[in-house]
Amino acid sequence: MKSRNLAGAAIPATALVALLTLAVTAAPSVATLAVPAAPSVAAPGRPKPAKAPDAPCPTFFRDVAAARGLSFQHERGATPEHQLPETMGSGVAWLDYDGDGWMDLYVVQSGPFPPNGSARARDRLYRNNGDGTGTFTDVTEKAGIADTAYGMGAVAADFDNDGRADLFVTNFEGNILYRNNGDGTFTDVTAKAGVRGSGWATSAAFADFDGDGWLDLFVVRYLDYRVEKNFFCGDVEKGTREYCHPSLYPPIGNLLYRNNRDGTFTDVTESSGIAGALGKGLGVIVSDLDGDGRPDVYVANDTTMNFVFHNLGGMRFEDVSLVSGAGLSIFGRPFGGMGVNAGDLDGDGLPDLVVANFEAEPNSYYRNVGGGIFEDLSTPSGFGAPAFSFSGFGLNLLDVANAGRLDAFVANGHVLEVPHQQGVTYAERPQLFWNDGKGRFVERGCGEPFRKAVVSRGSASADFDNDGDLDIAVSNSGGPLELLENAGGHGGWLGLVLVGRRSNRQGVGARVTLTTDAGRQVRETRAGESYLSSSDPRVHFGLGTATPKSLEIRWPSGVVQTLPAPPAGRYTRIEEPDDGAKPESAPAPAVSPSRPGSP
Repeated sequence: MKSRNLAGAAIPATALVALLTLAVTAAPSVATLAVPAAPSVAAPGRPKPAKAPDAPCPTFFRDVAAARGLSFQHERGATPEHQLPETMGSGVAWLDYDGDGWMDLYVVQSGPFPPNGSARARDRLYRNNGDGTGTFTDVTEKAGIADTAYGMGAVAADFDNDGRADLFVTNFEGNILYRNNGDGTFTDVTAKAGVRGSGWATSAAFADFDGDGWLDLFVVRYLDYRVEKNFFCGDVEKGTREYCHPSLYPPIGNLLYRNNRDGTFTDVTESSGIAGALGKGLGVIVSDLDGDGRPDVYVANDTTMNFVFHNLGGMRFEDVSLVSGAGLSIFGRPFGGMGVNAGDLDGDGLPDLVVANFEAEPNSYYRNVGGGIFEDLSTPSGFGAPAFSFSGFGLNLLDVANAGRLDAFVANGHVLEVPHQQGVTYAERPQLFWNDGKGRFVERGCGEPFRKAVVSRGSASADFDNDGDLDIAVSNSGGPLELLENAGGHGGWLGLVLVGRRSNRQGVGARVTLTTDAGRQVRETRAGESYLSSSDPRVHFGLGTATPKSLEIRWPSGVVQTLPAPPAGRYTRIEEPDDGAKPESAPAPAVSPSRPGSP
């Protein structure tokens, strides 16, 4: 059953159920990066071939965090008062902060609650040593990272177009923007930039929403919650407390900041049209959902309708959550949305949406049918049902075996030490969903981490060892950080580092189409995804046994660049043609040959 919306696009039955419920070509500039490749032979400590439990898997994962120097231990600040923020942190962000071509890792710490400025709450920055061993060094002090607020998430992006990755960190009451100085250090420019915000911020994303070549900032907020408003939830007679359900607290709006192109931002929440949408936001993804060349925003809300903000241009948005078909489930009700992502899951070139939900709910898969309209295929796709006994948070789309299709990783973990649902536990194993390339999934964990129960929150993918397959960092509430190394065999691959000229310097928002002799693949570049996290900014294509033929890049500026496919098995730098126009971004600083990979 279908109807039509005002724009003439078909509205699937999913949206109608929800409505009834609530009625209630320029010359290319291409260069091969001097990114050091991973050793062709096994590095010291490389895992042995998979044993029996993982025999059917084309590849498998193992946790190498401790062995690689990532000794981070999350502190959630649990108290007898059971304050709700204690259950929700934290996230991670991959970035190449020193421009050497290797992904570094920023990990958010939460700390004591209420926050008291303790050094125990300081976030950590780990520099990838880039020597082929895949090891990291803690450079927090040297880099000037001094955030001791109660941390939630982080997103990395070049907000000032100087060619260096900056950091935005979300906290409970007061966010932080770190500017990358280019010498291995960061400066807190929050006050000057005007992005401290207020309330309980969770996830965030950078994108060029108004098309001026500079990255703007969208910040998600969770609840109208204050320490002094912590209700008593639990057994009154016994005096035992537990964490309250989010339904007891009022919803709150999100924040939108326009980049003024001078190191400052303007809060345009009211004028943009998003202020009236009150929810309980935890995850955000930015994607051009309707193919009009403008980035739209999708927010995963906890127990309230998910938001779809359609970009009208000129920093104006309309809330199309209901009519889009992606605001509610096929049952016409909201779920407890946590993590979120977008990608072409069925090979039709359109970005689909996926959401990790709370226990006793399937995870959501909304297939894009065109024109910004979605249908809920959570159940028939096989993506939803296996998650019913889990509480999903981190959610990453990645080509696990470099087979030419996007699979899904979900980091799970409950919020209650003693869950009410029978058969549900506090610590939960993660899940790996294998995609057949047509949007049909089979859940099968591959490697010891998928047989280990942990209380996971944020997760982000990256090729940290530059071997061409994607690995995953996972932040665990009250537990040690995990680095899940993709350790088995895989197909061919191709990687890109985009450099904008007319567009923002990082190329965030570009739509990249790779044509091979086996078909087409589409990727979008973004800054901010999953739950409280930010993944490798480079574009990654798995090839399987296919031969790459051509590449098309639709830059955020609207420039469409077509060129022969670059070589497989390496990362290639591609610059946007500027057609003689002077780029608005500042020129990249000079770097020595010992620091390859910097634009």
